[in-house]
Parts: sequence; C-alpha cells; structure tokens
Amino acid sequence: MKIVIVSVGKLKNISIINMCNDFKQRISHSAKIDEVVIKDSENKTENKKILSYLNKDSAYKIALSADGEAYSSKGFSQIISNVNYQKITFVIGGPEGLTQETKKECDKTISLSSMTFTHEMAKMILFEQIYRSITILQNKKYHK
Repeated sequence: MKIVIVSVGKLKNISIINMCNDFKQRISHSAKIDEVVIKDSENKTENKKILSYLNKDSAYKIALSADGEAYSSKGFSQIISNVNYQKITFVIGGPEGLTQETKKECDKTISLSSMTFTHEMAKMILFEQIYRSITILQNKKYHK
C-alpha cells in the first residue's frame, strides 16, 4: 500500500519535524509513504493547488477537517484496511482549512478531534495514527 499526505506549508517546528520523521520511518517498514507539500499562500490558491493534485490522483482520498466524522484508532485502522485501493491520500489544509469544494473531491472527510490544531500538529497526529493503525492491523504491541 502507498500512503500520501498532502499538506500546506513546510513544517517549521523542529520537534514536530523530528516526530514526523520518526513515524515516517516506522511506517516505511509496512507501507510506502510520501508527502506532497503545497506552498503557503491565500486559502483559495492553496485549495486550487490541492484540487489540481487530487484531480490527477486515482487514490482513495481522505480530507482532514474538524467537521469530519470522528473515529477511534481501531475504527481508523478499519478504514485503512477496508479501502480497495492501492493508494490512500490524506489531505490537510492550511490555517484556513479546506474549502467545501476540496472536501467534496475527497471520498471521505474525517476529524482527528473536535478541537482545532495547527496544520503542523494535525500532520504529526496523522502520522502517529497511521502508524498506530498499522500496528493494530499487524497485532503489534504499540496500541494498548
């Protein structure tokens, strides 16, 4: 399986960068993982660039948004295991979030929490949840 995370803006916080890199390394033992970083700009422009990428992408697309459907870690792992695609693309918006048009282009919209996070934090949490899902599916001890 291939996983792609599309996000807006480069990570700047060194602690978050290190955590994301750690989880990417762990994930890479079980799945191919790539990132597509959209340059920071005004929200309309960011979403146009995201849509341009998504329109060319044949993956199962999942938008992350506070108004999306909430899942437990086990429920999230079931989404990953039940997708009948070779590739899953996750989309994280910038500070203004994703437009309705961008969310409609995705197959599913999920929420990491009803709380709002910076896009950097959302990315780190997503990496961790992807790794946790893999360990759940492989019956490893990480998830308790």
